[in-house]
Amino acid sequence: MRTRSTPAPPPRDTRHDIEQSPLLTYGDERKRGLRLKSGIMRTDSGCRASKCRTSGASGARAALALCTLLSAWQPLTRAAELRVSVLDNKGHGVAGIVIVAESATAPPATAPPAKHAAHVEVMDQHNMQFVPSILVIQTGTAVDFPNSDQIEHQVYSFSPAKSFQLSLYAGHKYPPIMFDRPGLVTVGCNIHDFMIGYIYVTNSTFFGRTDADGQLQLHGLPAGSYTLTAWHPLLQEPGGTSPQMPVSLAANDHATPVFRLTRPLRMDMNHMEDKRWSEY
Repeated sequence: MRTRSTPAPPPRDTRHDIEQSPLLTYGDERKRGLRLKSGIMRTDSGCRASKCRTSGASGARAALALCTLLSAWQPLTRAAELRVSVLDNKGHGVAGIVIVAESATAPPATAPPAKHAAHVEVMDQHNMQFVPSILVIQTGTAVDFPNSDQIEHQVYSFSPAKSFQLSLYAGHKYPPIMFDRPGLVTVGCNIHDFMIGYIYVTNSTFFGRTDADGQLQLHGLPAGSYTLTAWHPLLQEPGGTSPQMPVSLAANDHATPVFRLTRPLRMDMNHMEDKRWSEY
């Protein structure tokens, strides 16, 4: 008895087959920004992979990946950089100078930046000195004032930018203090008058202090016009003001502005060793 064989079905044309996935839709094309037409994939951003015809599921995935990369690609614009130098009247680098770069075009900030709301800096008290004696911080930063000495201190400030008082204490007694207004804050001790510290508060995100060679690197500045300010409590430049310098930056700039001081820094008399230290 002869059996009747069933002929095999003809091979199916899979050129327009696309695997159903969360990223691909057949009905409502607009929901996910993908259009499929004659095996050609388009995206709403204008990417067209005319040669990425979908030969099965693997082809669809490859075409989707390629179109995603092409539509998302944009030329990267590098920000500008500054290498600021501070030189004395003999051409030597001056360490510890506060440098602030403030945008001359952007409006001044009116509220503390949220990303710095939880940031804390430390101004310790050691050997009857504030350590460091100078802090430069952005508006909205908190400062902790621990006392690492064997004796008690009473830290205070009457500066308009921040007025506060920490009653007599030793160790770590008080929570950090928020500095929410720009300006210079002078910090002292009611018990030891020679103890003086400075906190320079700025709205700018580009600031720091010069290193041992008198230089400071600032990175990631957007193109634009800036005003550079150099500050230190011992500066004695003519007029008694902080030196300033305008700087214009284009994308990819690597500018090297130089502050040239005309007079040496004053001698620091506030942080000399107290002769009464051995009495405690």
